[in-house]
Amino acid sequence: MPYSGFFRRALAFILDMLIVFIPTALFFAPMTAAQALIFNNAADSSLMQKGLFAATVFSWQIIFLVVSWLYFALLESGKKQSTWGKRLLGIKVVDEDGKRIGFAHATGRFFAKLISYFIFYIGFIMAGFTNRKRALHDMIASTYVVKKDFQEGQELPPTKSHWILLLVVCVLWLLFLLGGSLLSTRLMMTPTQLAAQTAAQRLTNLAQQGTRPNEPIRIDGAALYYTPEGHRAVVTDPVSNNKFTLFLQNGSNTVCCQAFPFGDCADTGFAECE
Repeated sequence: MPYSGFFRRALAFILDMLIVFIPTALFFAPMTAAQALIFNNAADSSLMQKGLFAATVFSWQIIFLVVSWLYFALLESGKKQSTWGKRLLGIKVVDEDGKRIGFAHATGRFFAKLISYFIFYIGFIMAGFTNRKRALHDMIASTYVVKKDFQEGQELPPTKSHWILLLVVCVLWLLFLLGGSLLSTRLMMTPTQLAAQTAAQRLTNLAQQGTRPNEPIRIDGAALYYTPEGHRAVVTDPVSNNKFTLFLQNGSNTVCCQAFPFGDCADTGFAECE
């Protein structure tokens, strides 16, 4: 078969991303240095930092998008019909007739990839299981990724699709992403936020179970109890050893920070009760 396999395409894509990242990072370095200089010279830079950070992120995204577009569109529509990553892996892009694609065609193919980013890369994963080994953007752009020795005029025969296996892989992939997201969120929490999150979950469980303890339930540095207004948890901050109170009002699903006498409710990760 003339088509490139999934892993060869994936490795080529990783190499291309590294190639695109280097010049973009070099272009972006002066902006980052200028931003750091402004932060250091600003007396009260909290608002300025937020604005500059947002501008920096937006600028980075635009620059990276433009560089990526030109890199892929120019090279895939060029004489070699392939990016540097694809060349290193011995593959190239052709149209439905096995011919070289033009710049406009390559541009459409590139922007069709954005759909796959929005659906958690599933469009890319499809290349390992679909007829003629096509990713979602190949289907949209009517292109194929073939081995470099493929010649115009050669047949592009159909291959067997594996839709059930694709479905299984996609489900496993989404579960992996979900687990990774939950784990990373938990790892990024401060000890104070982690203690507050644990106590809040226990408050929610008590409320859902309809449990209204007369005496405080003490567990992991927190005392959980019920009052006529709702469930409360007095939590010992593992950092400062001070106490803060979380509150879950009757009929509500939202836990808030009721009091943090020697600290800031914002440190708990919960909004202050109104």
